[in-house]
Amino acid sequence: MNSLLARAALVGLGFLAGCGSNGKTQAGSAATGSAVVCGTVLVAATGEPAANVRIEGPHGRSTKSDKQGRFELKDLGVGTCGELCAKDDSGRVASLQLRPLAAGRLEVVLQLTAR
Repeated sequence: MNSLLARAALVGLGFLAGCGSNGKTQAGSAATGSAVVCGTVLVAATGEPAANVRIEGPHGRSTKSDKQGRFELKDLGVGTCGELCAKDDSGRVASLQLRPLAAGRLEVVLQLTAR
């Protein structure tokens, strides 16, 4: 049983060591296809969609949310990880740590809060 727990801990540490917040692609991942991160930006205090918010992701990818608070970051590599950040004109911010991405779409919700 202790051996099983030790192995699980090592796997967890290996995952954490393989992915920092600088938008790197995890070494050894099968980098086939592409990943898309899409979602909605909301004002946390009201739950309302937040339009025209700048969203920045790994590898310098960026976009702005539309009138419904929707956004999409395309053509991210499989295995890409890092931080997804949002900031509006009034200084409210949101962030989310991305685990290594799989091929396809990942839907997220970013909730803007005052600093």
